[in-house]
Amino acid sequence: MNYESPLKYFRDQNKEPDKYSEGRESELNLGDFEQELPVTHFKTETKTEKDLEILGQTGEKYRQTIELIKSAGLKIEFKSDLSEQAIIENRKEAILKFLKSILDDARNYLSQVNFLQIQKMASYDSEEQYKSVIGPSDNLRRSYHNKMISDLKIAMRLININFNADFADDFRLEEEAKMTDRQGLSKGELKNKMAEREYIHFPYPTGVFIDFSEAPKDPQGEREYIAHWALNLYSDLSVLDDEIKK
Repeated sequence: MNYESPLKYFRDQNKEPDKYSEGRESELNLGDFEQELPVTHFKTETKTEKDLEILGQTGEKYRQTIELIKSAGLKIEFKSDLSEQAIIENRKEAILKFLKSILDDARNYLSQVNFLQIQKMASYDSEEQYKSVIGPSDNLRRSYHNKMISDLKIAMRLININFNADFADDFRLEEEAKMTDRQGLSKGELKNKMAEREYIHFPYPTGVFIDFSEAPKDPQGEREYIAHWALNLYSDLSVLDDEIKK
């Protein structure tokens, strides 16, 4: 009997309307993951501190982003502006929290994908029984995927506004003016404050830590692109967690 992936029965009907178009979700079905990464690659390994190192290019770009955020600050001639430095530190803390959340989202998402991948319809008495078992996990998978996309885009936005040298200044000022700690400043005063920062070139001009210039323009294609990005990040999740904590 030929095996037909049952994930076709589970569709993403509750996507966030402001981010995702309506329609059927087809990203990363069982067949996709069987080709991309065998189940055995998801084994949890215990590593010593000496063994922890970045294994892939995707993880390296993420590590570079973490280090660049930690090093961000004012230009040398403005180091005495303690109020502005305090604002920068608050923004850095918020960004690092989102970068940590993305790692957690990826780990949670891939754990559900792994569970779905190892389930076999032949092990159950009926298709209905099979669907009743994997249904909750599939719902979690979609939920974690949506949260990962949301956290990723928020982190990108915050980094672009605050520190990305490749982000347009007009858009930077427009977005910065919306921040609660900038209320009462004129456009000129805000522009002068923003000019005190040392802006940074991140691994990718578009996407910061993920190459969004290569992402499909349609919502479903974008979802699949981010899902495969998370898959490529998998082997480096633990060491990246440690990088954020340092």
